[in-house]
Amino acid sequence: MSMPDVDETVRKIKDLEIQGAQTIARESLTVLSKIVEEEGFSDRFNKAAEKLKNARPTGVSAHNCIDFVKRRGEIEAIDATIDYLNTAKDDAGRIAADMVEDESIILTHCHSSAVISAFEKMMDLDRNFRVIVTETEPKLQGVKTAKELHDMGVPVNYIVDAAAGLYMWAADYVFVGVDSIKPSGVLNKIGTYLLSLAAAEDDETEFWFLATKDKFDYDNFSTLEERSPDEIQEHEHLEKKHELVLENPAFDITPWSKIDKLITEDGAMKKHEIMEELKGRFTI
Repeated sequence: MSMPDVDETVRKIKDLEIQGAQTIARESLTVLSKIVEEEGFSDRFNKAAEKLKNARPTGVSAHNCIDFVKRRGEIEAIDATIDYLNTAKDDAGRIAADMVEDESIILTHCHSSAVISAFEKMMDLDRNFRVIVTETEPKLQGVKTAKELHDMGVPVNYIVDAAAGLYMWAADYVFVGVDSIKPSGVLNKIGTYLLSLAAAEDDETEFWFLATKDKFDYDNFSTLEERSPDEIQEHEHLEKKHELVLENPAFDITPWSKIDKLITEDGAMKKHEIMEELKGRFTI
C-alpha cells in the first residue's frame, strides 16, 4: 500500500465518492490495515493515519477509530474496530425499532446507516410504517435513502427540503443520523437544525438522533465543514455576479434543547450520561 493509494482514498472521501461517517472509518481502517501488514505501525502508517483522520472536518468516527487502533498498536485492533462498526449501528437500530409505535410516520433527512438499520429492524418486527424522505440538497443524498427503503418494501414520500416544515405535521418521529456529538449539541447534515425547529412546534412529533459511540467527539476534533460552491445549482451563473457570495455549509448543529432522544448501541442516553461519556475516550 503506497502513499498515493492513501491519497486516492482521501480524495474519494473529500469528493463524497466514499461517504457516511462509518463507511469512511471502515475504508480508512482497511487502508491502514494493509500498511500494518507490510511494515507494522511505522512512520508511514502514522503519516497515512493523519491524512485519513483529517480528510473531513466532521470525520470524528474515523478520528476515534484510528486513534483507538494507534493506542492498541496491534493489527487485531483494526479487525475488532471494523467488527464494532458493523454491529454497533445494528444494535442502535434495533433499540430504536423496539421503541417505535406501529402505524407510525417517520421523517428522515440525508442518509444514515444507523437509521437504515432501524428501518430494517422495524420490517423484521412486521411494523407498519411510512417514511418521508427529504432530497437533501445539494448532493441529493436522500435519493439513496429513498431507493433503499423502496427496495425494502417501505412506503416512501420523497419531498424537496423546503417542504419538510409542511410535512412535519404528519410525522410522529424524525429520525436522523449523527456525524459528531459535542457538549453543545449534535452535528449532522445541513438542514437538520431546521427540522428540529419544525418538530419542536408539534408536541406529537419526537426528534431522535441515532448514533454509535464512535460519533462522540471526545477530543473536540470536529468542525462545521464548508464545501465548494460548485455543488450549488446554477453556481456558474451566480459566480459572475459582482459582490454575490456563494456559501455551501455542509453541516449544522442541533442544540440539546431540541433533541428528544439520542439512541446509541447502549440505549437512549440522558443528557448527563452524554456529558459524562464525552469526558472519556473512545474504546470498544
